[in-house]
Amino acid sequence: MLKTLTKTSALAMGLALAAGAAMADYPERAITAIVPFPAGGSTDTMGRAAADVMSGILGTDIAVTNVGGGAGTVGTAQIARSRPDGYTIGVIPAAPLINQPHMRETPYSIEDFDYICALFHSPQALALAPDSPFSSLAEVVDYARENPGELTYGSPGPGSLPHLAMEVFLDETGVEIEHVPFQGDGPGVTALMGGHIDMYMAIFSNVPRYELDAVAIFAEERVEAAPDVPTSIEEGFETTASWWGGLFAPQGLPEDVRATLEDACEQTAQSPDFAETLGNLGSFPRFLGSDAVRDEVLQGSEINGAILARVLN
Repeated sequence: MLKTLTKTSALAMGLALAAGAAMADYPERAITAIVPFPAGGSTDTMGRAAADVMSGILGTDIAVTNVGGGAGTVGTAQIARSRPDGYTIGVIPAAPLINQPHMRETPYSIEDFDYICALFHSPQALALAPDSPFSSLAEVVDYARENPGELTYGSPGPGSLPHLAMEVFLDETGVEIEHVPFQGDGPGVTALMGGHIDMYMAIFSNVPRYELDAVAIFAEERVEAAPDVPTSIEEGFETTASWWGGLFAPQGLPEDVRATLEDACEQTAQSPDFAETLGNLGSFPRFLGSDAVRDEVLQGSEINGAILARVLN
């Protein structure tokens, strides 16, 4: 009996050591992080900031590769098709996961990914055209209520998170403001600055980037990068909205690899360097673990799917 226990204990110890060695072996080489949008945009900036910090934590290079197209669906599909070994991961904002599958036939579903973490977010903000007569969000709503359909607002595209956030706000207030969609923030901001639209719904990180005149931030607390801009809550409204994203991998990731990446995410979110980089852009670290971010995607998909069915039909 003693010999049997000794052999069993030795076997258990061997298995434990093997498991520990497997975890210690990852990563053995460089990791590729796919960003499903072109270089220079908000997701790219967040992805590179995260890669810089996370590479030090993991002790290996993380090369950011931009794969744009299809409102994020081309790069997101490439992530889903990659080998689930932890050496190809994705930095994905929420929209390609929770919006695009409701708008078009995508070559992936939200079940095709392993959810590692949420890592960053930026509240939405409403920016006004130069020489706008409005000085508060309440004034915009009051005017729109008395003059339905006269005002216009832009967004980076139909079904984008800023578009849906504004539609939720219009539902709350019961006013009519015409939506003018653009192919991205660049042309949308150009139209705003030229006075071709009255206002523009944007990710707050684009407010300092383009030097926009934000009348309100759709958040519960003011943003340190713009302390004089009131929140929607302060203005007496309930709608809050943010753009967010995180780290995802092809479905089937080994559990030890997933745990290693999730831990690296948490350490990245706690990094002062990461917080400083995001803070300069009007964005913030926001860590959610694997289970929590999966729940957030599932819930967001259900909610936004219902909104999209209404506003796009």
